[in-house]
Amino acid sequence: MDINELKKLIKDSTSVLVLDNGEPSFVILGYDTYKNMAVNVNTEKEVTIKHPTNNGSISSNGRSFHDKETEILDRLNKEILALKSQIEAEEKGLNSPHVD
Repeated sequence: MDINELKKLIKDSTSVLVLDNGEPSFVILGYDTYKNMAVNVNTEKEVTIKHPTNNGSISSNGRSFHDKETEILDRLNKEILALKSQIEAEEKGLNSPHVD
C-alpha cells in the first residue's frame, strides 16, 4: 500500500487500524487528529462539587442536620455493638461443650 492510499483512507475517516495476521498492529491518524489529541492530553478539566446548602442550619423542628446525623450514627453504632455481642454469645455457645 502506498502513501496515497493511506491518505485517501484517512481523509474518509479519523484513523486507520492496521492489522498484522488479524491482530491490531498500528493506528494511523491524520495529523490534525493527532494534534488535537496531543493538545487535549494536558488540559485540565474543571469538576464542580456541590455541597449541601443547609449544612448546620436549623430544620423545621429546631434540630440541626448535624444533630440528626449524629443521632443516626449513634443509633447505628449501638446496633452494631448489639449485633457483635449477639455473635460473640452465639460463638461461645457453639464452642462450649454440650453435656447430654
